[in-house]
Amino acid sequence: MEDLFNSAINHLEQLVSFDTSNPPRAISESGLLDYLESIAGQNLSITDHGNGSYNCLIQQGNPKHLINVHLDTVPAGDGWETDPFKLHTENDVIYGLGACDIKGAAAALLSLIESYDSEYAILFNTDEEAGNSTCIKKFLETDHSYEGIIVAEPTNNLAVTCHRGIFTGTKKFKGKAGHSSEKRGLQDSAIHKLIHWSEKALKVAEDHTETSYENLHGLAFNLGHINGGIKPNIIAESAEVRLGLRPLPNQDISELVAELGLSDSNEEEFIQGFSGPSLPAQGSNIDLKAFANKLNLSLSSPVNFWTEASLFNEAGYRAIVIGPGNIENAHQANEFIHLSQIKESIEIYKGLLK
Repeated sequence: MEDLFNSAINHLEQLVSFDTSNPPRAISESGLLDYLESIAGQNLSITDHGNGSYNCLIQQGNPKHLINVHLDTVPAGDGWETDPFKLHTENDVIYGLGACDIKGAAAALLSLIESYDSEYAILFNTDEEAGNSTCIKKFLETDHSYEGIIVAEPTNNLAVTCHRGIFTGTKKFKGKAGHSSEKRGLQDSAIHKLIHWSEKALKVAEDHTETSYENLHGLAFNLGHINGGIKPNIIAESAEVRLGLRPLPNQDISELVAELGLSDSNEEEFIQGFSGPSLPAQGSNIDLKAFANKLNLSLSSPVNFWTEASLFNEAGYRAIVIGPGNIENAHQANEFIHLSQIKESIEIYKGLLK
């Protein structure tokens, strides 16, 4: 076990050193693809879907299950106290960009396939953080014989069988420009129209407070970025807001879109962004719980964050989520993971590969 653990840490050191930030998604220049080829050799199949979206399938034999791990990360951003592309260890904690989300899982898996001559299928993809999931959607255009899919994300090594969906877009408002001294500015300002709409939309979200699915409650709704107008003495001719919606499983997204007023009119336009189903994609998660239990995995409570497991499930596969790390330690400066979690994940993935 100690040899596997040391191997995993060595792999993690290499994986973190590759700048797979998304954006800019310069995957081919990062060294990642060459590294995977040096490990997997003829068992590796790389498909380039353009714009930095690569599917890297490592398969040996005809395994029952596919394990999926994304290898892109969010940009490093400001506030790092160490080099984000170099592992830094303090006691049981290891720091590095992507160490938690989710290169730690990838490192554990690479150490296992180097050491065990078993059947396995591991799909590494490079555009999960892009918000379009091109890699997984392209992969699902072909039928596969896998009985189940295990997606790696930071879940504290607990099996997630239920999470929210995701829906994003931009709502645009049209106004009529003019001098702000004109009384009509109250009605004609695009910014004022945006504010009136947002008040109604937030009220709709608040009215869903008591809506629930297992331990998930309410409608997660966020107005993330607002832009519009020129200066205080000009009636705003245009304004827009970028928004995000995280529906519960079994919530009808088309009904929510109508309730929130996300439709076009003479003075309003809605441009849909990314949309992904919840997990389960439909119905209950009883079958997914049974799948996790069959694999002898400890179950997690439903989570709020979205994963690409829902895309696999929507396509008809039993899909669950499990991986080392805590999501609260990802997507921020000084991202970290506990070494003990990586060690635990090696045992978990070892069982899954068998």
